[in-house]
Amino acid sequence: MVSFKDFLIKSKFNVQKAKIYQQSYDKILHSGLFDKNYYLKAYPHIKEDGMDPLVHYLFYGYRENKLPSPSFNLKRYLQEYPEIESKKLNPLIHYIDNGHSGFTIDENPFELRKEKILDTNKLFLSNYEFESEPLVSIIILNRNGLGHLQRLFEDFDAKTNYSNYEIIVVDNASCDESVEYLHSLDLDINVIENSENVSFSKGNNDAAKIANGEYLLLLNNDIEPTYGWLNELVGCMLNNENVGSVGAKLLFPYYEDIENQGKSYSIQHAGVKFREERTPYIYGPYHEHMYSTLLFSKDVNHQKEVISNTAACLLVKKDIYFEVEGLDENYFYGYEDIDFAFKLFKAGYKSIFNPFALLFHHESATRIEDEDKKNQLNYKNIMYFFNKWKEFIFKEMLKDKINHNRFFTNKKLDISIISQNDEFISEMARDFNRNGFNVKLIPDIDNLEIGEDCDILISNNKDYNIDKIISRLNLIKVLISDNDDERYDICLDMKDNYADELFNLIDLKYLG
Repeated sequence: MVSFKDFLIKSKFNVQKAKIYQQSYDKILHSGLFDKNYYLKAYPHIKEDGMDPLVHYLFYGYRENKLPSPSFNLKRYLQEYPEIESKKLNPLIHYIDNGHSGFTIDENPFELRKEKILDTNKLFLSNYEFESEPLVSIIILNRNGLGHLQRLFEDFDAKTNYSNYEIIVVDNASCDESVEYLHSLDLDINVIENSENVSFSKGNNDAAKIANGEYLLLLNNDIEPTYGWLNELVGCMLNNENVGSVGAKLLFPYYEDIENQGKSYSIQHAGVKFREERTPYIYGPYHEHMYSTLLFSKDVNHQKEVISNTAACLLVKKDIYFEVEGLDENYFYGYEDIDFAFKLFKAGYKSIFNPFALLFHHESATRIEDEDKKNQLNYKNIMYFFNKWKEFIFKEMLKDKINHNRFFTNKKLDISIISQNDEFISEMARDFNRNGFNVKLIPDIDNLEIGEDCDILISNNKDYNIDKIISRLNLIKVLISDNDDERYDICLDMKDNYADELFNLIDLKYLG
């Protein structure tokens, strides 16, 4: 409880000011227009300081244009009443003292945004009707995720638009009331109670072994489903041929804290692609269209084959799951889903991204809490993944770039050419450009900084210090000369058909 003494101290013992602040405090508190929980989440440093949030707003927050609630459109209010800023007035007090001044408080704009997203997505739902619904075993891992589970299972059955499913929850030694909550639900739930926090791979593999379903649905406990999601996933699986897995469109939820608020209701997952990096390893997976707010654009809102989906929500036929030996248990919460997708791809199965299965992903609570240990495990995951798949990804990405497929990666083939005003080299560059590749001419023979984007380096100068270049480890080095040089991967004679010969040799050496 805030006392008059507190206001007196904050006012540096100015009694008149202290009375004004106390009156303002009481006015705002009585009005119900200040959202304490929102204010603390939006500006978490206030909680750390231990200050009453409304006191902070009265003395500091309004001067810093902090929002008293998500529904108070401060920007619009200041535009309508410019004297507030010129006179350094508290906008919320101004609003109360002036009988609202004809200004209408908005509904929470983020809630309105969410309603619009849900309503729009319903327009795209197929609402599949099945002659016979195959049984789906929904597998969920949980560790101390009571709050996540409560959100996940709110109106769970009504949102599926699908009736034939069972739920298997793998509880990884939770210390909260997760297990008790699960047993209280009026749903077909089988709870596996582990005595330790097993990996994502092992937890799902263990559950898959006892699953009764023809299909498995891997689902994070921190997912918030929307209407029709399971119907869409199963319908997509059954209406496409040779499908190994079907993934969903995942959105970031609403974040009240200002640091993360900008990504609220933007895309988190719409399929995975790859790009090269120099460090910490060569290949980096990323979520395509991540943070985009164009949720229903033509680039996103259609079913398509992708190289990988996230396993935060992933439907797979059980027979295929075991055919490719499930999830690799050498990973611990990281890269196991991409590894699984690669196994499906190599076995000849498709991974389909279905944007009409829409879910919000609130980020995981099942992972390791210790930051140092998490970093160590992440590095271990990365290096295991890299050593297992580096040759496969190199081959597929190179093929992807040469053929302009844009399946593994959106990047074009990058070619750097050591050039010193040579007409032969200039014509070569023009030819590569005409074929849709990115070409960079390097006129300085002493420039050894090739960069992480370059795929092929071409030189016709034997004096170029190829041993000292700074580049990715998998750079293809090409020499055009009458003499061979073992420091280069490919050596070509100076012929008019050099381009065709180059790609023929790359195909034979790397893609065959």
